[in-house]
Amino acid sequence: MTSHAVPLRESLATHRPLRVVPGLLVIAAVCFNAGLAVVNGNITSLGPALVIAAEMALVLAAHAVALANYRPQMLPWYLLGAALLVVACWRSMALQQFDPKYFRDVLIIPTFVVLGMTFDRRSLNRVVVIVHAVVMITLVFEILATDAYSAVFKVKEYYINTRGYDVQSFWNKNSDLFVNAVRPDSRLFSFLDLHRVSSVFLEPVSLGSYCIVIIAFICARYEELSRTQVLFLVGGTLIAMLGSDSRLAAMSSVLIVAITVMGRRLLPRSVALVYLPVVLAVAFLYVTIGGIPAGSDDFPGRIAHTVHLLSRFSVDEFLGISSDPILLSESVDSGIGYLVLTQSIFGVALIWGAIVLASANRSSDQVRYVHAVCVYLSLTMIVSFAFLSIKTASLLWFVYGVLQLPQRPQAKPDLRSVTRSAAAHPLRRRAALVS
Repeated sequence: MTSHAVPLRESLATHRPLRVVPGLLVIAAVCFNAGLAVVNGNITSLGPALVIAAEMALVLAAHAVALANYRPQMLPWYLLGAALLVVACWRSMALQQFDPKYFRDVLIIPTFVVLGMTFDRRSLNRVVVIVHAVVMITLVFEILATDAYSAVFKVKEYYINTRGYDVQSFWNKNSDLFVNAVRPDSRLFSFLDLHRVSSVFLEPVSLGSYCIVIIAFICARYEELSRTQVLFLVGGTLIAMLGSDSRLAAMSSVLIVAITVMGRRLLPRSVALVYLPVVLAVAFLYVTIGGIPAGSDDFPGRIAHTVHLLSRFSVDEFLGISSDPILLSESVDSGIGYLVLTQSIFGVALIWGAIVLASANRSSDQVRYVHAVCVYLSLTMIVSFAFLSIKTASLLWFVYGVLQLPQRPQAKPDLRSVTRSAAAHPLRRRAALVS
């Protein structure tokens, strides 16, 4: 892939002295729920409104930074945001009600993409390593001192106060960990005598999603990572994957590594368009031919749930104007079902097309990351809508946005100055002649 020279002005990120702000915002987006949990459990009780306000503050701050450092590459993403707002208005007019949550779910994507476009590519590895260090420190704290972790974050109390859970929702009534932190015998890594860990994300599903994001980052950027960084990121991710016991993370990581390594010079960017349709087609064939029943809490059962859910959709559901509360409730275990219900089939097509076609195609890390992201989304959409959580989506799309930036062109050496410098000293003259 060829690199196109770009003016230095276009390759610069956020101007001094605020150039660290985009990185700080994405770190805050990853960690703010954990911070609120500490406040809720140890200082004062919080409600849903404060969590929503904190998230909206992060989104508004991200757009403030992006607009202050606007560049032409951001235009497709602001157009996507505008199109999704039109979809939200269409849905609200049809149903005579507006739920901002559904617009917020998808606004996360363009928000952190444009924020990433304000950041310096050369500092991206540092931000990811800092996030990873925070996740690993909290994870080790949780594993080695589970009671202390529970006392600090009081996860159960936090989710009851801010998310509308009740005590009966939690499988282990004697634990203050998240509802699904129990590790049943049927789990992938059930041989571990440990609960499903959550780290700074407070619940294991998001930790599993985080693992996939880091694997995607490593596969895209391994040429720019030091050996120490690779060992730290890979080693920590494997520990987190075992701890969270995420089947999706394990499967997605294997596929991402295979596609980005074996096909890094063979797969054009546009091939990623077919990942979601192909995964859906395979899921329908698998469930139909195999007669897989829906309902069991395993990977086949989750796939069957999505297939059966989509099979029940009528025209209203595909147009995003369904008011059926049962279908919406059931879609929490089907990301593609949830997106179609809340954004319509046209909204889903817009999002998917933008992710693939609006991405830059100048360097191998850009193309590899697009393929990795689309593999992750295609698989997770079959079993969950957790990919919409700001805790992990912020980092996923921030990295995507940073990689859209053109690299700074390397300055060519001035041969006349090199010759004059070499002539001024015999040893330098010999070195210049050798080179």
